[in-house]
Amino acid sequence: MVRPPRGTPTRTPDVFPCPSEVRVRQGYPAGLAILALALVTDASAQVPSGRRELVGIVRDPRGVAVEGATVEIPGAGTRTDVKGMFRLFTADVDTLTIAIRRPGYSPIEAQISARGRQWDTLVVELEQLATNLPAARVEEEAVRRAGLRGFYERRDRRQQGLFITREEIVARGASRLTDVLQARTGIQLVRLSNTRSGVRFATYSGSRGISCIPDMWVDGQRARGMEVDDLAPNTVEAMELYDTFATVPFEFSHSANAVPCGTIIVWTRPPGTKKP
Repeated sequence: MVRPPRGTPTRTPDVFPCPSEVRVRQGYPAGLAILALALVTDASAQVPSGRRELVGIVRDPRGVAVEGATVEIPGAGTRTDVKGMFRLFTADVDTLTIAIRRPGYSPIEAQISARGRQWDTLVVELEQLATNLPAARVEEEAVRRAGLRGFYERRDRRQQGLFITREEIVARGASRLTDVLQARTGIQLVRLSNTRSGVRFATYSGSRGISCIPDMWVDGQRARGMEVDDLAPNTVEAMELYDTFATVPFEFSHSANAVPCGTIIVWTRPPGTKKP
């Protein structure tokens, strides 16, 4: 069931909607509302040239924000923050397919259309799978625990790669994940916008440059098109980076790129974790 938003959503650092006008478009799957909302953005949150900004909110039928939902469009992806908000930059196109999923919820995939060369704000309602929810949460947590065990085993074996722990993220006081990677040997940070940078490996700087995007995995699942700054530092428990394909753990060696440009593996914290 598609429902319009109740009241004005709380502001996030980059964007918040003002419900001066709301229209729900027909013909989209249940749970996906396309809303025409006036947006107020920070002056520093500039949209990269040739791209369009797409923002939205993911929540459950009670209106509660769904944190950690994966939101994917062609060539890009991100996860929702603690308020259920997400922000992506799309190509300069008028239609695209968006997919939203979260363990324990029914996934949504739909084609959306722009109006006047702009995207309306998306409000996505994910239905909980009541009968499978406990099992899904147990499975998700089991994957996360096993992944973190593997992370520390690889680090302790001094396997070739760069290993970043939660303690390092906290000690750095990082506002973006790329803050932790500054001045690291073999790592180049490329500015994608005023609020977002990308990681590139120096090994490939002479071949495809900024377009040589590393494969990225989050909690054991490939996250096509995602950059590390699409994840908030307070949601990340650990991160491992491999600049050559030969050093990547086997389970993460199925490259999405014809020519691998390195691999970044991120392990997140359980939603709702309070400690630093």
